[in-house]
Amino acid sequence: MDPLRTRLIAEATRQFVERGFDGASMREIADACGVTKAALYYHYAGKADLLRDIVAGYLDQVAAVVAAGRRATPKFADQLRAIVRGLFALPVESRAIMRLALHDLRHLDDADREAFAADYQTRFLQPLTDVVRGGIEAREFTPHHPTTVVWLLLGMLYPFFSATPRATDESQIVADLLDVLLSGLTARR
Repeated sequence: MDPLRTRLIAEATRQFVERGFDGASMREIADACGVTKAALYYHYAGKADLLRDIVAGYLDQVAAVVAAGRRATPKFADQLRAIVRGLFALPVESRAIMRLALHDLRHLDDADREAFAADYQTRFLQPLTDVVRGGIEAREFTPHHPTTVVWLLLGMLYPFFSATPRATDESQIVADLLDVLLSGLTARR
């Protein structure tokens, strides 16, 4: 990618994550990158185009994490562990893009929003669902609807997808999250 486009995306990401889509402005993005507003508009027609590229780049990151987790081991529980650890290994700012996407995709035009939704399903949700389904079929997991399990996992992850770094040790958060997901809360006797 062109170095200027890379800088524009990085700055737009920072501003969108900090202030939300509506709180950021093209002028502030241009100023922070040391370019004119006209130069910014040469590369991006508006904030929605920036948002489209930001969430597409994030999807590339999380799809790579899922693919690496799936390749890491034949055990499905270990694949889920690798995926969750990989998501937590992403920079905090990158993880915050998920919240941004959930709140601000409405600003994309219908075609871009539908394309992102299809890519998100194909490259992120479906591979996660396949891991859960595989674990059920291999009898590593108790039988539950795989899609429901994936949504429960994402619900568990969502509070940690913010731009605010945690004061607590994230490795313990990951361990607790995985233990609750894979073993449940019921005390073992």
